[in-house]
Amino acid sequence: MIAVHVVNALNKHLYESEFDEFLRRRHDFFVHQKRWRPPSPDGRELDQFDTDAATYLLGLEDGRVVTSARLIPTSEPHMVSEVFAHMCERSGVPRRSDWAEWTRTFVVPGKRSTGLRGTLTQLCCAVMEYALDEGLGAVGGVQETYFMPHHGALKWRAEPLGMAREENGEWYIVAYIEVNEAALASVRKILGIDYSLLVRRGTQLPFIEGIQALEGQRRACA
Repeated sequence: MIAVHVVNALNKHLYESEFDEFLRRRHDFFVHQKRWRPPSPDGRELDQFDTDAATYLLGLEDGRVVTSARLIPTSEPHMVSEVFAHMCERSGVPRRSDWAEWTRTFVVPGKRSTGLRGTLTQLCCAVMEYALDEGLGAVGGVQETYFMPHHGALKWRAEPLGMAREENGEWYIVAYIEVNEAALASVRKILGIDYSLLVRRGTQLPFIEGIQALEGQRRACA
């Protein structure tokens, strides 16, 4: 099983090498494999949503980053609100501090198991556990439609906010997954575990109202 480390604006200094590896693997996946963005001169993939509002879940195995997730409160500017708002015609763009946009997930080539107990499901388990711990109501965002059957296999309830659309030859949909104890119990049963996959080191920034807390700390130190 992977160990999934919670990395945020307050403890990122503890993960300098791991975070650099994460950005390089992002570049390999989203630039070279998916061709979503042009190459970066330094070989690291960053976008406008990599701010202090982001919480990263880095999945480590044998000391190397093998998978990841980036979570951003939908009350902050996020990918759906800024880029894919047109895909939320059913329910409108979510703007809630207790809903997290989930983006920048990849699995390194050697860990892309086709089985349901593989690295992707382990990451999903960690995301659901983190969301529960932080009191979130839903996680999701724009995603390739092939993820929807995976959510169903985990017995997760994923609600589309609009219709699926084709972009650059691939199909995408904006959908959010309900966060609850049953969803965590279901994925843990599939994985055959009854323990946490999360690792929390250093100071933890609360997800809900975390930016306000960070700004308060900065004002106190000024």
